[in-house]
Amino acid sequence: MVLSALSLVLVIAAGAGVGLVLRDRGSTAPPDPAPTGAAGKSQASSAPSGKEQDANTVVVTDEEITALLKAHGAALTSGDAKAFTSIFDQENTTLVRDQARLFANLRKMPLSQMSYETLFRNGRTEDNFGRGVTFTQDVAFVHRFTGIDLKPVSEWYRWTIEKASADAPLVVTKVGGAPPSIRGGEGSKTVYYPGPWDIWPDVAVVKAGSSIVLARPEEAALARRIAPALAQATSTDLDFWRRHGPPDAAVPIGFVVALAKGQSQLGNLFRKEKAHEAGVSIPMPSWGAGGDIRIGGSRIVLDTASSFFADTAGIKEVSQHEIAHSLVASLDSAEFSLFGKPNWIVEGFADYVATRHQRVAQVRRYQEGRAYLAGRLGRPFDGRLPDNVFWDDKNLINAHYFMGNLAMRFIAEKYGERKVAEGVAAAYKAKGGDGEAALFEALGVRKAEFEREWAAFVRRQLA
Repeated sequence: MVLSALSLVLVIAAGAGVGLVLRDRGSTAPPDPAPTGAAGKSQASSAPSGKEQDANTVVVTDEEITALLKAHGAALTSGDAKAFTSIFDQENTTLVRDQARLFANLRKMPLSQMSYETLFRNGRTEDNFGRGVTFTQDVAFVHRFTGIDLKPVSEWYRWTIEKASADAPLVVTKVGGAPPSIRGGEGSKTVYYPGPWDIWPDVAVVKAGSSIVLARPEEAALARRIAPALAQATSTDLDFWRRHGPPDAAVPIGFVVALAKGQSQLGNLFRKEKAHEAGVSIPMPSWGAGGDIRIGGSRIVLDTASSFFADTAGIKEVSQHEIAHSLVASLDSAEFSLFGKPNWIVEGFADYVATRHQRVAQVRRYQEGRAYLAGRLGRPFDGRLPDNVFWDDKNLINAHYFMGNLAMRFIAEKYGERKVAEGVAAAYKAKGGDGEAALFEALGVRKAEFEREWAAFVRRQLA
């Protein structure tokens, strides 16, 4: 699903997970904030550079923090494990061990860019009586997967840092995920944390055409088996877009796919929230202000315990669905909208791309569609497109996905597949958040006329 995006000081809140649901309700992700790339403002006191200090004063300067992060990033880039782990509390063997594992995992990733940047600081960073200080520093791990991410993206950490005395070094005593600057209701408690590299003991990196698959050691063999299906899903979706999508649209040529087993794991990769999907695509805002690409990359997570993994056809379908989301994520205008883009467009397009070569009766949600048309799901079919308010209705969620799919099939039948891509692109690019109006304008039709003809199409398909 897609939620709203909020503009903040030094923060652009954008991005939401879009997933494939085959259970009783959908899943949403929060409006995760993405930094502008500038150093975050401290919310604690710190002395300006060059200020005279009393000999007893313990103070942490912005320059110290910047130097710490710069050296940490340089250690990762150069492959210096000792320097990378040296900033952590050496008496905390568990912390040092975990960070050594993180270093080893990150060194396996095909990253063309890696750095650590300052975000927000909280706590006491100065003491005039010679006592040590402890504070938290939010840190952005800025990175870019080679040949996949259109722009660098960031994962947010929260470090607890101590400085024991005036001449003591900064020591990181705790590492976790940083929360969004603004968060309400359901949604991730962290900003694109944890990555597989943070929590897995080891990461298998498997090529799948122009995409890559990340898997736990116990699922490495599975990753290798399904790599051809993922490669084909990538190729099929990209071919569809090259033939029908806007020629000037910046789209990835590959995708990062992580495998999770069960919905508990699914909700604990690149986010921390309760998951309900069989798979999810999580768009990540670009690091840095300006530019015309707001979403620099996305992360796809697939649940290997879902019914889609029962056979190769299912793996291709769920992969194509999530890849379709990631394919168009970079088109997102990131404009504010209370309810986000219409789910019937977002999910309907992804489901259509994944199933367009199947007959309507072969689509997984076909029976739910027939039950909806027959009035057996609580609310009768009224000939209107599903709205976002009732999209997650536990009785109707599968039927809503199917109605979105049929809307795209209707567009393809009447206007052609190029208009499917053109309309969806217009919906994603729409300023002011009115993606539905943008799609109908691209088709050259009024909503009332579209719904009337679409409803007749639905009845014919499900008769």
